[in-house]
Amino acid sequence: MCTLHLFFQVFSEAPVLFAANRDEYLDRPWRGPGPLATTPRVYGPKDLGAGGTWLGVNEAGLVVSLANHHGTLATGGSLCSRGTVVLETLRHGSADEARRFAEWVAPACKAYTLLIADPDRAYVVDHAPGGTLAYRLLPGCHVVTNARFRDPTDAKAAASRAAMELLVARGSAPGPGDLATLLGEHRAASPDTTPLCIHPGPGDRFGTSSASAVQIDGSGRVDAFWFAPGPPCATPFADLTPSFAP
Repeated sequence: MCTLHLFFQVFSEAPVLFAANRDEYLDRPWRGPGPLATTPRVYGPKDLGAGGTWLGVNEAGLVVSLANHHGTLATGGSLCSRGTVVLETLRHGSADEARRFAEWVAPACKAYTLLIADPDRAYVVDHAPGGTLAYRLLPGCHVVTNARFRDPTDAKAAASRAAMELLVARGSAPGPGDLATLLGEHRAASPDTTPLCIHPGPGDRFGTSSASAVQIDGSGRVDAFWFAPGPPCATPFADLTPSFAP
């Protein structure tokens, strides 16, 4: 998944509101959201190529998602699968626990940025060869792209934050239609970046394969899990919210 958006503690009714596109080789096999683990219960889409997932939620109200760094999608191997990192991070009961695990496992993996959030805490763990940085996020709008987190030259992240702030100015949490519009942007923020919603040209295999949005309330209940099995500009979100009731 290439661009991750988090409204953290911005809306009282939804302290965690997450929306993202997955940009991937379009012939890479995957399946839509479903159960991924039972202890704790974890829910999300599944990558059928290497296992694991690019996004998930668990019954404690924890959301975890990952963006690969530029140029690392099909290069070399590592001791861990990045999709497995997401799944294993979701086995923890809080964002604090998940962040500690993510920092521990990162040196075995190729470069990525991991977003971790629950209603109380949110973190980004940004890993590249030679170092891992962890950031605690303050309330507000946060964006993760394929660049290093908080890179001041990241025009794509800056454009997405501006679009998020316009939604915040409306005063209530955006619904699936607003989030689909956010994710369906076709204008590139600069000549050297891709748009949020990527449509491959002739002979290309890479593009936006799906979109997701997750809303969690203050008690940690997953209020909504919206999923579009294609580019969000043309594929409606379906409500696939899991039930974690006993």
